[in-house]
Amino acid sequence: MKKFFFFIIPFVLVLLTFYSLYILITKDLPDPESKLPITVKMFYNDGSPMYISKNLWIDLSEVPKMFLETLLTSEDEDFYKHFGIDIFGLMRALIHDLVTLSFSQGGSTITQQLARSLYLSNEKSLIRKFKEMMIAFWLEKKRTKDEILEMYINSIYVGNGLYGFETAARYYFGKSLKELSLAEMAVLVGMIRSPENFNPKDNLEKAKEKALTVLKRLLNEGVISQNRYEETLKDVENLKVSQNRNYHFNEELFWRIVRELREIGFSLNEVRKGYALYTTIDKNLQRIVESVSGERKDIAFFSMNPKTGEILCYHGIGVSKGSRQLGSAVKPFYYYLSFLMGYSPKDIIPDLPIRIGSWSPENFTKSFKGATTLERALIWSENVPSVILFDILTLNSVKDFLKNSLRISGKYPDDLTLSLGTLETSPEEVVKAFSAVITGGVVLKPFVIEKIVDSNGNVVYEGKPHIVGSVATYKREPIDATNILKTILLKVVNEGTGRLAKIPGKNIMGKTGTAEKNAWFIGGDDNFVMGITIDGEDLLGGKACAPVWKEVVERWGKFEGKVSITPTSFNDGKVIFSERILNMLDFERIVKLIYEGDVSEDSFVFLLKKLPQKYQVEFLSKIYEIDPILSTEIWKKVIR
Repeated sequence: MKKFFFFIIPFVLVLLTFYSLYILITKDLPDPESKLPITVKMFYNDGSPMYISKNLWIDLSEVPKMFLETLLTSEDEDFYKHFGIDIFGLMRALIHDLVTLSFSQGGSTITQQLARSLYLSNEKSLIRKFKEMMIAFWLEKKRTKDEILEMYINSIYVGNGLYGFETAARYYFGKSLKELSLAEMAVLVGMIRSPENFNPKDNLEKAKEKALTVLKRLLNEGVISQNRYEETLKDVENLKVSQNRNYHFNEELFWRIVRELREIGFSLNEVRKGYALYTTIDKNLQRIVESVSGERKDIAFFSMNPKTGEILCYHGIGVSKGSRQLGSAVKPFYYYLSFLMGYSPKDIIPDLPIRIGSWSPENFTKSFKGATTLERALIWSENVPSVILFDILTLNSVKDFLKNSLRISGKYPDDLTLSLGTLETSPEEVVKAFSAVITGGVVLKPFVIEKIVDSNGNVVYEGKPHIVGSVATYKREPIDATNILKTILLKVVNEGTGRLAKIPGKNIMGKTGTAEKNAWFIGGDDNFVMGITIDGEDLLGGKACAPVWKEVVERWGKFEGKVSITPTSFNDGKVIFSERILNMLDFERIVKLIYEGDVSEDSFVFLLKKLPQKYQVEFLSKIYEIDPILSTEIWKKVIR
């Protein structure tokens, strides 16, 4: 009896220890399905496949019997007999590891391989192998054999950043798993242990050698006959890779689609098996922007149909969630507000040096015209007249308009630098707002999912235009302000800062933007708007981005260049001036520039003649304090 207790007590203690470790290791493990590689079938707007997922799912019922026999014979003959662990194989592996200290054996069952790939690293250690054994046992309790095998077939790493045998079949041989020959199946099974070294794309000869080992095992186990073995050897010898060149992974676009899936109430796990996602992405346009970008990480593209909100192309880092300063590309938005408030494109506004506290904004050319119209100021993206206009509109009003009417999210400054685009936002936000101001002030939510079809062919979701904001009527209707703005934006491309985007025979509305660390061009017509931003210092939107926009659109070939505008006539504009503007003018610099010839005295006189007499007197009084003679000469010209 004592001998019995002497034996049983240590045995019970060992069992309790193992059970405690088992509970400790497995108690917080998430379901294996949540750890599987993401699998979604996606299509372009023409119905052609968009191989954007790293993994294509295949149900176990669709896997060829020959492939299953090849896989199980090679990797785990007793899969349907053991409880996740091959005890005898494990003991042999542990003895080998302890003797050689290589830790290169063990974990040979399919369940253990699945446990390792889903929950553990590839670290070679006894601790990792022990955890692997516990998780394998846990998997066998949680899921059926068929479920485990199906997960394994769909999650095994197959090289080149891809997962699953269906993915491997399509990527390396250009066909589905069901269409593979035995030789091709043997190649895929042969690369399991080291897919980066033995995949047929990168190492065809080594892949063939591994395939021969797999076939020999099939022959020895009686799975195939001698005749089939010899025939397949010839097939292996003549094997060629027929790689699917259309297979690529655009990570930024993928996660944009995933975010929209979640927004409309679908989880990845829900659509993982059998669902098909049809997107609004134009295949040709998407491929063009990807080829133009190449390996560059400093460029981003976003385009949409301004009338529907359908996203047509999406490429680059930070397209939706980026925080790039907008530069002068912000100007159309508050100029649009000014037209809503009753200002005319022919209205005259000062173009003279100003000082706001310690800030002295400059035009890009470092020169001043004395006075200009709102239209010319926007066509040539003049900074100083724009700052003056912005100040008249007031910071709070413009911020409210951008945030709550145009729905531009981003990081807003709390000062007048917003007038020159220190707002930090993303290309998607900018194009969304640009689309709104050229379509009459209706803000549409951009969307990329056209429809979702379940495994039975039922359409379970359809995308459609969704209004998220609208511009109110001020003194003008939004559509009237749109007609004014569209006319000016056409001139930006035809004769202003966006000239390098001009395409003969096409009408293009556009706006450039230049910030400290990036440049912009947003352009399009009634049915297409695309924004491009390039990161880097010393870049100009008109020179860096506009030509790229033109190249993409010309290569695409679908851009119509149609812009409809209801003509509006305007009389000579009124002068925009106030006591506030008078107080921000830098008169000492104005006098200096007049003497240096950088501000035309005639243009200066032209502005003064437009002012009410009250402001003429105050204006010349400021000049008189600095230079009485110049003030007198100008006054004589004003009263002529």
